[in-house]
Amino acid sequence: MQRKAVLIQWVCSPFERTCAGIIILLISLLATSDVDAQSCAGCAIDYSYTLPGLYPATLPPATAGEYYEADVTFVLQEDTTVEILGSELTFAFLNYYIMEPIGAPFGINATSNLGPFPVDYDPSESLYGCVRICGTPLIPGTYNITVPLIATLEDPAGDQPAEFELVLEVLPATGTEGIIASSLIGCSPAAIDFSTSISADGADGFSYFWDFGNGSSSTEENPGTVTYTTTDTATLFPVTHSVTIDTFPYTLDYITVLSTDCNDCLIIVGCTGLTPSEKPDLYLQFPDLGFVTDVYVDTDPPLTFVLGWETTPGAEFMLSVKDDDSGGFGGDDNCGNLTITVGEPGVYTATLPGGSVVEYSISHPVLAYTFYDTVTIFPTPELPLVATSDALPACEGDTITLHVSTEDAVTVQWYNDGTPIPGAENDTLLVTTSGSYYAVANATGGCTSTASAFGVELLDYPFTPYIYTTAFNVLATSSDYPLQWYYEGNPIPGATDSTFTAALEGQYQVAAANGPCISFSAVYSLVFNNIGQTESLIRVAPNPFQNNISIEQTFNRLLYIQLMDLQGRAVAIVTSSEKAIQLQPDSELPAGTYLIEVRDEQGSVLQQLMVKVAE
Repeated sequence: MQRKAVLIQWVCSPFERTCAGIIILLISLLATSDVDAQSCAGCAIDYSYTLPGLYPATLPPATAGEYYEADVTFVLQEDTTVEILGSELTFAFLNYYIMEPIGAPFGINATSNLGPFPVDYDPSESLYGCVRICGTPLIPGTYNITVPLIATLEDPAGDQPAEFELVLEVLPATGTEGIIASSLIGCSPAAIDFSTSISADGADGFSYFWDFGNGSSSTEENPGTVTYTTTDTATLFPVTHSVTIDTFPYTLDYITVLSTDCNDCLIIVGCTGLTPSEKPDLYLQFPDLGFVTDVYVDTDPPLTFVLGWETTPGAEFMLSVKDDDSGGFGGDDNCGNLTITVGEPGVYTATLPGGSVVEYSISHPVLAYTFYDTVTIFPTPELPLVATSDALPACEGDTITLHVSTEDAVTVQWYNDGTPIPGAENDTLLVTTSGSYYAVANATGGCTSTASAFGVELLDYPFTPYIYTTAFNVLATSSDYPLQWYYEGNPIPGATDSTFTAALEGQYQVAAANGPCISFSAVYSLVFNNIGQTESLIRVAPNPFQNNISIEQTFNRLLYIQLMDLQGRAVAIVTSSEKAIQLQPDSELPAGTYLIEVRDEQGSVLQQLMVKVAE
């Protein structure tokens, strides 16, 4: 098939996702030198048509990049009326010489029911024939396919040139777009990778252009990463990608002799129109190439010589239009010469010296594809800042109010130690447990910003300290936290040890502090007389002990005795006026230091004594 297209411009828009479907086919065609070799045999004749003509005259539409196949039935004429010397005479058709169609889309071929073109149809055998049109067109557009033929009539009508036309519309291809982007939606700043679906695979003749819509462009096949930014609102960036493929050769498709002054009329009589032999016997000669076409015997123009020669830009060769005189006197007539220079693709008409007029077609398909898409970039919210007006660290049981600064129309999700807090979607969060808190600001388009973690520490209160005496005026306590002794409600300067030697009777307290979290002991009333009277009130054995302890009092008094751990918790209690008293805990005690406290009936502390539980 011949290609008459000069420059093919194929535009692909977001509303027509076209082009990519033809890529694999296109590359394979680029590597195939003889696209026209494809066979379209096997057409079926539709005998329902009875009038001469082509059926259908307009072919079903094809789609670029998809295989196409359609059958055309033609019905030939048996005879026709020709005017000769003012009279209308009827002549029968003896033969139809049908030549190869021209003007078909690149990639489309045609084969008759008698085989590849050109073919001869004898109307005496059958007035019916068919053509199968098949192949894979590449270029969308509307194509007028011309089928030239020579109809041979009875003498003296002879050969008559004619042509038929078929219309084929090639629709844009359907398939994926040519722009391959890692994403078309992102958050500022967004790094998006771009590549093309039309790869050159290292072949020459491919050129690329990218306009990314953000002021940057590229001529690379695969330009890589492009960064998009925006600030206040969502921004649309139109992306344009163009591919030009210039890999097809220049081709001299055909030469048509439109008219000529050459004829074979007798000089004495002139042209009478009574005999076909008066018509020229035209052929083409290319002296530079040593090539001569077949001869159209006794046939008036227009006559089309299908060539399909590959050539190169700037090439020159001589064309001679000849009238074959079959060795007659003076040799063949020269109907005109033309030097053809291969230049811009197109269809050219030239008048040759001698009066002949020719048309010739030079084709050089250059495929140009343009793809469009849009990248949408949403602004990323400002980095939120978490803060509080409450003092930190705080104590267990306190409530800390955290605030986060956010922009308008932004939602917030709070997290604690990396886990989202259900329902915590306001700019204020009330915190009652220790943890690492942060907020994620969520904006339109799924864009987020994450605040730096804000640590909240809620300290435990120390165990309430317990005061006991270890000597006449020595107060003692036990705690793992820093201590402060108090007298009559006021802190005693420098009194921060686990013991304090009291110089005055009165009310004493001790406080254990874990940061701001302070636990105060019960008020201890120190009376020197009481302590002095009971210094030898009881004796304890053994010390250290394991399961129980024996207590002996020196006076027969009713005593309230309790064994306590250093946190002031009673682990054994007994009330007795016996001289020998057994104090036994309800369960086995862990090894350590414990306190025995003795009180009288009024609840006054008479004596305190440190004891140990053995390992």
